[in-house]
Amino acid sequence: MAAGAPVANGITTPRDRRRALLALGVTATLGCMAIAGAAATSADTRPGLVALARVSMVGVPLAVGLYAWYARVNERFGLLLVAAGGGWFLTTLAESSDELLYTLGRTAGWLVEVLLVYLFLSFPSGRLATRGERAIVVATGVTVATLFLPRLLLAERFELPSPYTSCVAGCPRNALFALQREPPLLDALMRPLGVVAVLALMVAVVVRLRGRMRAATPLARRMLAPVLGIACVRAGLLAVGMSARWVDPSPVVLRTVAWMLALAVPLIALAFLAGLLRWRLFAGRALERLAACLRAKPDAPTLRRAFADAFEDPSVELAFPARGAGRWMDAHGDPARLPGPGGGLSVSTVSERGEPVAAIVHDETLCAYPALLHAGLEMAGVVLENQRLEAETAAAMREVTASRARIAAGAERERRRIERDLHDGAQQRLVALRIELELAGEAVRRDPEEGARRLHELEHEVEEALDELRALAHGVYPPLLADHGLPDALRSVAGRFAVPLRLTAHRVGRYAPELEGAAYFCVLEALQNVLKHARGASRVEVELDGSAPAALWLRVRDDGPGFAAPTDGVGITNMRDRLVALGGELTVRSAPGAGTCVEGWLPTVVSPGG
Repeated sequence: MAAGAPVANGITTPRDRRRALLALGVTATLGCMAIAGAAATSADTRPGLVALARVSMVGVPLAVGLYAWYARVNERFGLLLVAAGGGWFLTTLAESSDELLYTLGRTAGWLVEVLLVYLFLSFPSGRLATRGERAIVVATGVTVATLFLPRLLLAERFELPSPYTSCVAGCPRNALFALQREPPLLDALMRPLGVVAVLALMVAVVVRLRGRMRAATPLARRMLAPVLGIACVRAGLLAVGMSARWVDPSPVVLRTVAWMLALAVPLIALAFLAGLLRWRLFAGRALERLAACLRAKPDAPTLRRAFADAFEDPSVELAFPARGAGRWMDAHGDPARLPGPGGGLSVSTVSERGEPVAAIVHDETLCAYPALLHAGLEMAGVVLENQRLEAETAAAMREVTASRARIAAGAERERRRIERDLHDGAQQRLVALRIELELAGEAVRRDPEEGARRLHELEHEVEEALDELRALAHGVYPPLLADHGLPDALRSVAGRFAVPLRLTAHRVGRYAPELEGAAYFCVLEALQNVLKHARGASRVEVELDGSAPAALWLRVRDDGPGFAAPTDGVGITNMRDRLVALGGELTVRSAPGAGTCVEGWLPTVVSPGG
């Protein structure tokens, strides 16, 4: 496995990958040529067949692994196959007549069995998914380290026949044998224990693979069956071969088992290639089916069915974030729980701007082919984002419609109030004044002095009518605001406010009348809320800030009792409607014991006279 790291690191562009593939391909070809030459000189009666078998054991895994790595489909398992091909290359040294090379080749055969177990258990992701699988691989390594590697010093010769050499008689001795003769411990303990340990490990591998097949979803079984089937056969053959060799049956049976073990190596790689090609065809069809469904802008249940149909995986489920940390709901709005690891299912999240918008529960086999999964998730993300934008747009349109309706209703109420105030106040006073003037006119004709006195008395009535009209006009649009601007108008309010009020204005100029009016009346409404709801407040701060580009900010803070959950009452709704109608926004923040802050902004265009 370590041999694959230098290949993967630092190769980021297609050109780099092509160069690396070419270099590795040339190296593998030269290695296979060397293997063929070495095998052709072996003492076997069929050197051509031996050469073909040895080249297949090395070349096929290397070719398939390089293809998987280059095509970016299951890269990790592809690199593991390349590493396994390198290990099987070392085992071909066992075809040599030199004792040292023969010994190195037979030792590599023991070590490569550990890698084979890892390959079997990690297919197709290249990773061991469970603690039990990791325990089997560790136990295999411990068995090789304690019951086989010590034989390099204790055994005069290696057991025959072997899937890693064609030699069956007159084979080279163990070059590392360090004793005068083999100790009795070797035959009495180590070799029997080695057979028992290998049998136990192969049974564990077969049981684990069978369990994976039974627990797998239909999609996983279809992809795993060829490779895992051959893996089970080879594990069984290895156990049978070692047991038969210990019992010492006929050489024909042993050689047959050894050749079957050797040929199982390229068959594993070819089975992986078949699954890889089959998967690529399946991936193309799956994305085509998914795209056809997504063009219809499906809802959540239809989107779930689209994924299930496209990936031929009935276990697919969709989940969406619900209120509360870590809570999810399914496509129908019911509470949902995401599955944990080890159940054959995996969870992939669709995110927008770093926030999860959906989770897709799917067959964990899809994780071994990230390109297909990523493409499907991207397509789902586009659909979900479009649905979110459509929902937000619809909500915004509903809010704008409601806001306009409230503004129209408020304007109508204000018009009626002004009409009522005019009718009940100034109009009645002016009507009475007209009658008084008529009477005074008659008095002037009868008695000029009495008429003049009466007209002088009516001057007071005129002043009161003017004061009443000024007060009414001040409620519609304050003269101070129109003449001097927002800061001066609010300073006038601060001077007569019941709670100590501090006003600060930073770079506030003159703006359009409708903008100044909206800001002025929003501040008045917020101050009115202080008097109504912030009982016990000892100070109020009003801030106006026009320093931001094309924006006027306003804030009203109090140190009252505050409240836990701000709600939009009539006052806050009116303030928000005023600002939103001009393109601004309003927010209200409060907490128990921390007072309340009303903050808003308006887009500004400075008037020519400002």
